[in-house]
Amino acid sequence: MATIKLLKSGRWNAQIRRKGLATVSSTFDHEWQASIWAKDQEKELTPEFQLTFLELGLMYCESQLVNRSSYEETIRRIRRLSEELPAKASQISRKDMNDYRLRRLKEVSGVTVRDHMQLVNRVYRWGYREMVIEPDQVKNPCDNIVIPPPSKPRNYVVSKQELALLLNQMTPTMASIVELAYETAMRRSEILKLRVKNLHLEARTLDVIDAKTGDRICPLTTRAIEILTEIKAKAIHNESLLFRVTRAGVSQAVTRARRKAGLSEDVRLHQLRHSRITAVAAQGWNPQQIMLVSGHRDVRSMARYSHLSVHDVLDKINF
Repeated sequence: MATIKLLKSGRWNAQIRRKGLATVSSTFDHEWQASIWAKDQEKELTPEFQLTFLELGLMYCESQLVNRSSYEETIRRIRRLSEELPAKASQISRKDMNDYRLRRLKEVSGVTVRDHMQLVNRVYRWGYREMVIEPDQVKNPCDNIVIPPPSKPRNYVVSKQELALLLNQMTPTMASIVELAYETAMRRSEILKLRVKNLHLEARTLDVIDAKTGDRICPLTTRAIEILTEIKAKAIHNESLLFRVTRAGVSQAVTRARRKAGLSEDVRLHQLRHSRITAVAAQGWNPQQIMLVSGHRDVRSMARYSHLSVHDVLDKINF
């Protein structure tokens, strides 16, 4: 820590004291000279920050994301980013981050670049918050860098006819996952975590464990029960996963099936969740009832998933 003071002689003295090191000092004619000297000395006395971005990012994942659905995907992104950016976290500059942004925008969508840049920002902010890194040693390379805008929300509602065309182009396992996404409004990660012990088919419910908003109970439609009964019959024991496929594999299967069926690009896996929530809302359920299906904890979040139109309320208006 530098201390600068005016001496009786009219000159300026700068001292730097650090624990475990001898005090260093020097005297100058002007205060600005003492200030520059102090900053230079502090740089020399401060050990260089050695953590790589990969190490810092993995520390973030282990601290914040263990047992969450985003854990493995975030690690993959951090490994990819570490290949594109300088090794040491302290050496990544704003120019490096901006160059990365411009380069990647030529290769992938702006939404992808936005997600990656926000991840870098989260890693550094976590490092500051947990005092793993110090702001005066390691600068956040995302500060004052233009981040691509978010994508516009998709309001597309997948019809049952489109769903049928999609399922016809899929394997039985993938078709079961996709149809469950529509029937239950569950997220992809929630479906892939399902085990036999989570099913309570006689009660028409299942347990959603470690979801985005925590554990919850999901009500089941008649069709969902039929699908799960068939899958459960093939399971070996109570701890068995219902589906042994990857998240990426499911998304790729939906993309291939959509293209084979000649469907709109808006027919996506997560849009089936939107579509189910919209169908429930159209029946006149109140927000609390809808949130029991969607798993949202906030009415505003739920509202973004419900894409009702004026035609959905015509029969409910009394003149």
